[in-house]
Amino acid sequence: MLDDLERLMRERGIDTVIVPMHEAMHASFRWLSRGAKVTRGYAIKMAGRAPLLVAYPMERDEALATGLDVRLVHEFCEKPDDYPPLYANMLRELGAGTRIAFFGNAPVHLYLGIIESLEAQGWRVHRSDEDLIQLARKRKEPWEINAIRSVGDRTEQVVDGVRALLREAEQGRAMTLGDLKAFVSQEIARLGMIEDHETILSQGRDAGVPHSRGDASAPLRRSVPLVLDIFPADKTSGYFFDLTRTFCIGPIPDELARIHADVLEAFTRARDAVRPGTPAAAYQSLVCDFFESKGYPTARSNPKTFEGYVHGLGHGVGLDIHEKPSFSLFQQDFIEEGDVITIEPGLYFADREVGVRIEDTFVVRAAGVESLCRSGYDL
Repeated sequence: MLDDLERLMRERGIDTVIVPMHEAMHASFRWLSRGAKVTRGYAIKMAGRAPLLVAYPMERDEALATGLDVRLVHEFCEKPDDYPPLYANMLRELGAGTRIAFFGNAPVHLYLGIIESLEAQGWRVHRSDEDLIQLARKRKEPWEINAIRSVGDRTEQVVDGVRALLREAEQGRAMTLGDLKAFVSQEIARLGMIEDHETILSQGRDAGVPHSRGDASAPLRRSVPLVLDIFPADKTSGYFFDLTRTFCIGPIPDELARIHADVLEAFTRARDAVRPGTPAAAYQSLVCDFFESKGYPTARSNPKTFEGYVHGLGHGVGLDIHEKPSFSLFQQDFIEEGDVITIEPGLYFADREVGVRIEDTFVVRAAGVESLCRSGYDL
């Protein structure tokens, strides 16, 4: 939330935050600039003031379309690619104070020189390993939640289509994993979304390796798990969604049914326990406790294990597919009202051709979590 950025700046004594963008849009610039459709620019947040955008003349209309106050680089420097004087003049004329901070994706070699020049002229540049923009993006505004919900609605449509194809395969239609992958990609594009990374769609042994994309040439197999982990982003807003279901064509082996039931119970326990104001790592511990009580190895009991529960319970979702909070046992992130998070326990046994993961995306509310998913969890 923008209010959170204001608070973080105040607590750290920062007068001005600058988020540059050079050629490639990134989440921090998109968030602070309200999605400005420009190829270069500078999103600037000064303490106690609304963000503004410094843009290049060729993109002035796109910059103005954000609704932000817009200044053009030529107001500050005759040679706008001469960055040290551009920044010095810009900070001076905007009344940006003396303590500034840079965040986002920027060419390191370029900004080392800019920072050195600014400090030689008396500005103090904030240095820290924390990303204040990422911290401020953690809690979502209502309009952001609505944007994520919209991506979720369309993602569920794709999953419905996969279910329908799997039913056809169960009735005897010949199909490869690649046929399913092609359908998923086509539907994501048709519904106004993009695959930032290839959707995870794997079966059998590959389902037992959490991020295996599977063998597209392989025919769909009966009585083995098929894991669909789908995480598209809206083409316009940039907001992501994340959803995983595990399917099985034909008779379900007893071992797969038992492991699926244990994953579903872990998912349910974590979902029902989550409350704002609590450490995210507590829910990773809760799931590790449950799986270990069932005799499964976990990354806590054996950090080198490739079997059992081998990953974290979830993560934040927003303009990046992985945002804060982290559920890692080695992080100190807290769950807060307004967070959008995933809960995604899984169990994996590649040598036994078993892998199961269940994942929903949730909004954290005062009394718990609200799921943004509607589909059931049955195999």
